Amino acid sequence: MCGIIGYTGRSQALPVLIQGIRLLSYRGYDSAGVSVWRDGELRVRKDKGRIEELAPRWDPEELAGTTGVGHTRWATHGAPSQPNAHPQAGGAGEVALVHNGIVENDLALREELEAEGVRFSSETDTEVLAHLYARAFRGDPVAAARELLRRGRGAFAVAVQHRSLPDTLVAVRRGSPLLVGLGVRENLVASDLRALVGRADRVLVLGEDEIAVVRPESVEVYDAAGRALEPTARPMAGIEQDLGKGGHAHYMLKEMHEQPERLYELLAGRLDLARGRLRLDDLPLSDREWRGLSRVDLVGCGTAYHACWYGARFLEVAAGMPARAVMAHEYERGSVPLGPDVLVVAVSQSGETMDTKLAVEAARAGQARTLGVLNQRESVIGRLVEGVFDMHAGLEVGVASTKAYTSMLAALLILGLRACGARQPDAGRMTELADALRALPDHVRTALARGAEAQAVARDIHRASTMLYLGRGLDAPTALEGALKMKEISYIHAEGYPAGEMKHGPIALVSKEVPVVALATQGPWRDRMLANVREVRARDGEVILVANDGDAEAGRLADFVLRVPATHPWVAPLLNVVPLQLLAYETAKRRGCDIDQPRNLAKTVTVQ
Repeated sequence: MCGIIGYTGRSQALPVLIQGIRLLSYRGYDSAGVSVWRDGELRVRKDKGRIEELAPRWDPEELAGTTGVGHTRWATHGAPSQPNAHPQAGGAGEVALVHNGIVENDLALREELEAEGVRFSSETDTEVLAHLYARAFRGDPVAAARELLRRGRGAFAVAVQHRSLPDTLVAVRRGSPLLVGLGVRENLVASDLRALVGRADRVLVLGEDEIAVVRPESVEVYDAAGRALEPTARPMAGIEQDLGKGGHAHYMLKEMHEQPERLYELLAGRLDLARGRLRLDDLPLSDREWRGLSRVDLVGCGTAYHACWYGARFLEVAAGMPARAVMAHEYERGSVPLGPDVLVVAVSQSGETMDTKLAVEAARAGQARTLGVLNQRESVIGRLVEGVFDMHAGLEVGVASTKAYTSMLAALLILGLRACGARQPDAGRMTELADALRALPDHVRTALARGAEAQAVARDIHRASTMLYLGRGLDAPTALEGALKMKEISYIHAEGYPAGEMKHGPIALVSKEVPVVALATQGPWRDRMLANVREVRARDGEVILVANDGDAEAGRLADFVLRVPATHPWVAPLLNVVPLQLLAYETAKRRGCDIDQPRNLAKTVTVQ
């Protein structure tokens, strides 16, 4: 969720960089900085905080120059701080580098560089790239950039300056998006089209493992082998109107399609799967304190409550930790036994949800420990809790939460692994989940690419007045979340249940007119789930089944199948919710509903 802006031309760079940072602010950030070439040196100014606070401190005279880079950072490796803000310096100040994405092998590279005498001043993976570039630079910027591609693993976009090249920016793209804006006697580099509006006439999209050498009068593009390429630039005219939604019809659809990248950045930023390590040093609880907890209470509302339910189940199953999900509005002072051996985890997209804020205040009054799983670190709840797990979903405009939900699940899964590492260090949970977590972003992409399946179901059900959603185990909250999405944006009355509850009442509703959505992916709950599906079929109910690829039996039992790749049962809820998001979206679209602004709802509920 970080943002890159770079400029080289005839104008002063600093105002262009500040404006670019402002245009990138919608993505969310906790720190920002700039580097400008002047008088043979790279002058860097950076710190945590908002651009409105930082820019007045940056002296235009000291930062006078026509080439520079700017950055908005959202902390992954290392807490928000001045040393961890970008740009990061490499060598003895010869390099200033800004970076989006994750370097997965940064620890190994850091150890290698430290063994050569390099001293690091930050906790970031970005500084590793800066020192790598400085070490490789021998006057040829392309050769140095190729070293980043050769040695770095992961998805990253980089813009870099070297003090020996006063009018030159070098851009390197692997995985994370990076653009070059072409103007009149000036050129720009940016991670987002929005930052180029008003200055660039055309835009050049860098391809995978491509390198751009950007000067005021020219742009040269090379592949990873150093061969010159001839890319095609696209006119900027007419692009502005699509900026907010990224070319999608609705913000909700755009945000669903952002989930693979958001999950990748969150997981790669917090988990070193190759070494079996967690990156959670910014959270306040030690191993001893985790072991001393008697209970974890997870509090949230709506979608966040469903995530809490998943988190509580995962903590109990994976870490043997007593845990429960509580609706925040039911968590009142004096209503629950609290103390320093209880951890209260507040989950909120906005960090401003009034009911969740009051639950945190009740926890603090009861002397409980507190953490926040939030999408806004600098929020009311963020200031109340002892530590914040920033889930890095980025700005979510659609009222019906999608990418924030899967980011909440991922964050709570990582917290569960942290508890397991402290309480059951020999359980090997991370090793058990490693393959599934590595594959998750691609699996989510696969599920999102199957929108046609959801469209076919929506054509059939869009006139329904009531629906039921069923799930078992860790997918019980998935059923509730799928039903919530359907009722929020299509206005079809939908209810989610743990599937075992079906025979205790809801089965009375089953008929041809009430579609039933059931989650029956592989795992310990599949066979019992299919038994519930047979009960529905025996009563002439219409069944829409979320099932794994290749599950022929599930396909025979259903009227419609929404397929997802097979994965570990503990990771499956992060994937299984995706076809339910698509189904709600396509149904609401057929019904002509206002998808991004459904009636009677607000994005952030700041009243009781």
